[in-house]
Amino acid sequence: MLKTSKSKNDPTARGPSAQAKTYDGKKVKPALYVGTAVGHGRYIAAQDESGKLVIDRDGKPFAYRDL
Repeated sequence: MLKTSKSKNDPTARGPSAQAKTYDGKKVKPALYVGTAVGHGRYIAAQDESGKLVIDRDGKPFAYRDL
């Protein structure tokens, strides 16, 4: 009988990177930020539970990957 490995899409096989990220004790989720009009580019930013983007000291949305 052929034995197959776990699928990469299986939620039980995912590592710690699939866990919820937090910023200042609040859960955040990824959101697409399109700031090409103001020179920021286009990237995945962090958004809190209320729907507001997490902003850094310079007023630029915080990148989700940097959390």
